[in-house]
Amino acid sequence: MSTTSHSHIAGNAQKDHNETNKIFVGIDVSQDSLAVHILPANESFTAANSADGIRELVKRFQKIAPTLILFEATGGLERRLLMSLIAAEMAVVVLNPRQARDLSNGLGQGAKTDSVDAKMLAKIASLDEFEPRIIPSEDAMKMNDLVTRKQQLIDMQTMEKNRLHMAKQKKLAGKIIRSIEKIIDIFRKQIEEIDAEIEAVIKANPDWSEKDKTLRSCPGVGKKTAQVVLSAVPELGDLTRKQIARLIGLAPMKRQSGKWTGEAHIGGGRSNVRCALYMAAMNAVKKPNIFKALYDRIRAQNKPYKVAIVAVMRKLIIILNVMIKTKTRWNEHGVRS
Repeated sequence: MSTTSHSHIAGNAQKDHNETNKIFVGIDVSQDSLAVHILPANESFTAANSADGIRELVKRFQKIAPTLILFEATGGLERRLLMSLIAAEMAVVVLNPRQARDLSNGLGQGAKTDSVDAKMLAKIASLDEFEPRIIPSEDAMKMNDLVTRKQQLIDMQTMEKNRLHMAKQKKLAGKIIRSIEKIIDIFRKQIEEIDAEIEAVIKANPDWSEKDKTLRSCPGVGKKTAQVVLSAVPELGDLTRKQIARLIGLAPMKRQSGKWTGEAHIGGGRSNVRCALYMAAMNAVKKPNIFKALYDRIRAQNKPYKVAIVAVMRKLIIILNVMIKTKTRWNEHGVRS
């Protein structure tokens, strides 16, 4: 009895020791500098956002072995730091800026300076609620940049097409119409060039090439959706159905307070992937298959179109996750979730 008791106490003591030994780092990334805050030491300092500065920072972190390093996505300014930390096999989380802002507001932080932001990010890291995500390789990041640029061009092309439609409706001068048409043609050529480069990158990578063929074998999934999923979801095939739905932002979130219960809504996650899945879902329900069956069943219950299409999107990403995990194409074995 005594031995068991002592063992239990020792176990708790060891657990407490492990908890107190956890080290969390927050980094505020700017173009030229990195504001760093370390908890629980409450230590702050600044490093240069340069090759030499990051090299020294990594050496410093290797001495203290942080439990988690957290910083915001900053449109690419964080990339060199991210890749260096990954190469050093450190646990890193790159937080969506909006998520960081919401968490910061929730913790009552109003001031806004680099050092204050770094301290707040360290506090957020110390919540210990984050799973270090799979970070794409340099090649994957390059492809993600290409896919993102392609979408930007498509968006701008759509704006010009809308202008052209309005110009023709208003019967504006032919010179204006021709000007818009020239811009649309420029966008078309740029989109074709980048699309060809994306396809070349995929073809040059045997793993991506095989995954691309697997993804496109699924009803509704075309070239664009496959490109987005390949570039933006490196975790595909490594997660459970619930995890992949939550990662993309397709897991319904309950709204409840006391006796009041509101409608569940999706949110968060990776909006670019959701947009691609939305188009894929619309295509998938046009022909007889399990996606159309799901869609028809929900609509038959007098549920709104959006509810039905989101359910199809969720089923799509779950099935794509299974297909990549099992390396099975739809046309080969009729994959089912």
